[in-house]
Amino acid sequence: MAVGWVALVAFLLAMTAVVAALFGSFTVKGRSMEPTLVSGERILLDPLHNDEIERFDLVQGVEPGPERFGGGSQVVKRVIGMPGDRVAIAGGDLPVVYVSPAGSEDVFRVDNPAWPTRIGDEVGMCCERDGTYDGSAASGAWVTVPKDSLWVLGDNWGGSTDSRAFGFLPVADVSGAAWLRLLPAGSFGGFGDGGVELVEVTEPVAGLGARP
Repeated sequence: MAVGWVALVAFLLAMTAVVAALFGSFTVKGRSMEPTLVSGERILLDPLHNDEIERFDLVQGVEPGPERFGGGSQVVKRVIGMPGDRVAIAGGDLPVVYVSPAGSEDVFRVDNPAWPTRIGDEVGMCCERDGTYDGSAASGAWVTVPKDSLWVLGDNWGGSTDSRAFGFLPVADVSGAAWLRLLPAGSFGGFGDGGVELVEVTEPVAGLGARP
């Protein structure tokens, strides 16, 4: 009898895990996060710790803006700017992302190994006050990420619709952080940080506005 109860409990736990995986996960669509995420992969979310999201996490959220321009659709991007951070993009033919963390006067360059080979034609300066590209800018301008928002970019720089297009992503519209790759089975596992890191900048940068 005891063995039967153990088997039943194990079965129920297994079914709970399956249901959680199905309803707490999403299928990647599009190429905006290549090579980190590939279209068709199924990703498990952690929806319970949105207050613990960190820089460089992969998050799923609802794209802001009018529906006719993509607003309302689910997107997955990498967090670059946290609330209170100041962010900018400068650099001409090879754009460079800069971050000054909230409460700090230090400036860092964001090194993402995926970006340099995926620039394409997306070489504009940034940012407008809403965190988007400034098409007429001659240099990168610093902008502060609002306290209730994130500034997010795709790993596929030239093929991603992200904060450069739709601005800041409200934290309230984030479904959760990507936690585990479920499918394909051969790629099952976590993501790590993708090799993305901050590198301190100690000298003035051509094409970048005055330090924040």
